[in-house]
Amino acid sequence: MKSRQGYKGYVIEARSHELKEGGFSAEYSIEEHDAYGVTEKQFYLTHTFQSQELAIAAATQAGRQKIDAGVERGRKVVNG
Repeated sequence: MKSRQGYKGYVIEARSHELKEGGFSAEYSIEEHDAYGVTEKQFYLTHTFQSQELAIAAATQAGRQKIDAGVERGRKVVNG
């Protein structure tokens, strides 16, 4: 499952994956779109969540916190 949403000029893509042992993992990426293309930085949460919804919510919140703290530019993934 994944969710994309804009936040302060960035795009946060939160993703969850079901684990074989039970529960869900979460990860997110932060995209910055500008005239030169798109830069993306990926992050992984170390916690396991009981549902996809909780994993997505946690990843989205972590993305917002990372942006508020000042995310650094990532690697270029698309060249405009």
